[in-house]
Order: sequence, then C-alpha cells, then structure tokens
Amino acid sequence: MNCTDMMQIAELEDVLKLKAGEKGLWHLVRWIYFADCLQCIKSEYKIENYIHGGEFVILTNRGVTDDSAKLMTLIRQMWEYGIAALGINEGQISEELLKYCEKKELPLFELPEKFPLIDLSQIMCRRLVLEENDRNAAEQLFSSILDAEHLSRERVMAQARYLNINLEGSFCVAEFAFDSAKGDWENEDSLTLGQNIKRMISTEFSFYTKEDILVLPQAGSILVLIPVAHLDDEQIRDIFSRIIERVQREQGTRFCVGVGNSTAYLDEVKRSRNEASAAIRAASAANMQERIFFYKDQGIYTLISHVDDTRVLDEYVEAQLGKLVRYDEMNAGSLCETLENYLINNCNAKRTAEAMFVHRNTLNYRLKKIGELLNCDFEDMDKCLELKLAFLIRKYRNR
Repeated sequence: MNCTDMMQIAELEDVLKLKAGEKGLWHLVRWIYFADCLQCIKSEYKIENYIHGGEFVILTNRGVTDDSAKLMTLIRQMWEYGIAALGINEGQISEELLKYCEKKELPLFELPEKFPLIDLSQIMCRRLVLEENDRNAAEQLFSSILDAEHLSRERVMAQARYLNINLEGSFCVAEFAFDSAKGDWENEDSLTLGQNIKRMISTEFSFYTKEDILVLPQAGSILVLIPVAHLDDEQIRDIFSRIIERVQREQGTRFCVGVGNSTAYLDEVKRSRNEASAAIRAASAANMQERIFFYKDQGIYTLISHVDDTRVLDEYVEAQLGKLVRYDEMNAGSLCETLENYLINNCNAKRTAEAMFVHRNTLNYRLKKIGELLNCDFEDMDKCLELKLAFLIRKYRNR
C-alpha cells in the first residue's frame, strides 16, 4: 500500500487531509508508528531503534509539536531513516514543517483532533495485514506456476479468481533485470524498492486490464506475467518504456527487460520465463544499447538458447577457439580479439587494422599466427562462419 492507496481507504477518506508532499504519494507504507511518547524518552531515544523505513508516523502530542526546534530535528532524523508519511493533528502544523515536507516530497497529512487514534490504528493495521496476505498469496501463485512439476489447472484458476487475476487466454513472461553494475538489488532497502517498482508495473497495466496481474520480485529481477490477448508488441514496448522511465526518474534505478514468447498453456509459462532471461543474455552478449528485448527478435542467439545441454556449446567453442584462448592466456596476447574483429569486419584486413588502431603489418603477423594455431584458411568462408559462431556462443555463455 502506498500513500495514495491509504487516502482511498473508505473509512479514512474524510480523515487524512494532504497538506504537503504530494509528489511523494508513491511512498510505500509498511506500517503505522505512533511517536507521541518521545518527550518521555528524551535523550535516550534512538531513531534507529524505532524507525526502519516505510512507516506512516503519527505525531500529535503538543509537547513535541509546539516546540518547533524539537519537532524539526525529530522529523529530519526520521526522514533520514526513510519514513513514508507524517500525520499531525489540525492546528499543529507549522509553516516550517509544510515547507520542509514539500521540499522533501514527504506526504504530510492533517488529522482531525477528535478522530480516535485507536480507530486509525485498527483500520490501517487491518488493511496492511490483508494486503500483505494477498500479496504473498499472489506471489506464491506465480511461483507455483513457474516451478510446479505437475500443475493443477483447476486449483490455480480458483486461486486466481479469488485474487482478482484472470488467467484465461495467452500470456508471456517479462523479466525486469536490474543493472548489476549499480548493485541496486543488493542494498538494505531492496524490499521497498521491489515493491515500489511492482506497484508501478501494476499501475501501468491497469489501464489495459481490469484484473490484477502477477508480479514476482526476486533477487536481481522482477518477473511479470503479461496477458497478451489485447496487447501487441508495440503496446507492450510502450508500457515498458514508461515503466523504465518512471523507475529511473523516481527511484534512480536502471534495468532492462526481456520478453519471452506467448503461450496459452499455464504449464508452458516456465518456458516463456526462460526465454525472457535468454533474451537479456543474448542482448548483453551482442552489446545492444536498447533496454527492451523480445526473445523472438534475438536472431542467432534465439537458436543458441534452444540448446539445452550447454556442454555442447562449450565443447564447440573449445574445438574452434581453445588453442587460441590458451595461447593468449600464456602470452598475454590479443589473438582472440584480433580474430573476432577480423570476422566482424568481414575478413577485410584494412578495416580491421583501422578499427583496432594497429599497423597492417602487425595485423598480418597476427593473422598468420592465428592461421598456424588453428590450422585454418581465411579464404574458406565455411570455416570463417564456424569461427564467428564460436565467438557468438562464447559471448553468450560468458554473459
């Protein structure tokens, strides 16, 4: 539940009045925390013992709110520990606090003084527990579809209907893979990050389907089961582009998306999931700069990914390039790089030398050495094709 969802709870529609921080309404609310006893704790109070991120903090005691310096110091500390929103009674909100919350994009809600806080607590806690149960159930349902050896379609469909998820028609799996260079998924706030992005994904797809969709955050990526009955590839690409831009803008997080082929059978969803991962690996091996990759568009890598026994791929690379790889390792050489560039440039020595910034004589020497080690003739186009395929497989396997 984010702050917008919290405002839409029927029992709280006339209770929570937003005063500042509208741009932060996407903040995920993990729990509610009443901070009215802080003046009793005084210097012994340590924020880190009570605030762990995602709290909707309620602070209404005038012993704190009437002391502007104490209040602002407290709020600044809580903000550093990632609170989601702040609730203060009417008549107790200062201009300084309004300006601070607006600047920090921290949602600030004014509460009616006569509304019982115990009722607010019960309403919020009940909603958060129910939402957590439904979220866990939906993620478990998706996991069961992906992992079950023998899928009970009747049981899966019944559970999906209960969760307002439509599993009729055709689906494909998309994998949102985080930029490993940034290590976004390894930080302490990874759970909140995943849930925020999950909500963005669900929101974007809500414009196209009345039912919820299955989204599964996991280590390093997020999986999505996409109903494709009324969506073509361009629409899916547009949706993903908006999600990527929004996550980059609001979370400072980058990722790419792989999309598997569609299927009308639940027991084939796992294959679509594997294809989504393969599309990302293939695009990475090909150094593609785009962020959205459809499995069916990956050319030769689509064919390579269908080889289930990866030993076959590794043995092929070893047979074609093994001697060259070991020579480079023993001599700190660059023969593999030279041969790969030569093949990329269609065996044109002049263009290869220019691309690698080496003299033609240096290139010719290396090519001669490569020919001797591999016992090959570069005039043989079939052999060149085999070598080029070996480099493609090597890149794919390394990625």
